[in-house]
Amino acid sequence: MTVRVMAHVVVMAMAALLVMPACSDSERAAAPPPAAASSFSPEQFPDIPIPRGYVFSPDQDQLAVSLAGGTVRRFEVTLEQRQAAEPQPADSLLREMQRELTALGWLLAPNREDLLEWWKGQERLVLETGRTGGRTTIRLRLRPASLVGP
Repeated sequence: MTVRVMAHVVVMAMAALLVMPACSDSERAAAPPPAAASSFSPEQFPDIPIPRGYVFSPDQDQLAVSLAGGTVRRFEVTLEQRQAAEPQPADSLLREMQRELTALGWLLAPNREDLLEWWKGQERLVLETGRTGGRTTIRLRLRPASLVGP
């Protein structure tokens, strides 16, 4: 075989390899759709109030996830007062949260008078207040129900 014939055979073989997958009888499986971002769904927590005049802190990670019909819940949210809002002292914010949490069935943790720890069923909600840029902030952390061992 000459070099020219050999080159022709190689080119034809490569072309056949490229065409063969397109002639396949079986359809290719469609790529699965991208997973929806579901790590932030605060609307699934109607029993955790978001104070009026506060917005989610843009420079903080936010987590609000409810799985298995609400049996597994995680809520880690940091809020800050809107820039144009009238300054609100932390104790005023905590009194407002106390009214709302009590109305939603939360109980102030035993031996705590600082309004920072609440219980509902087996869940614990911890509040932390602070200030950033002259505005009041609040962090809400829901601790999952404790696991019962054998």
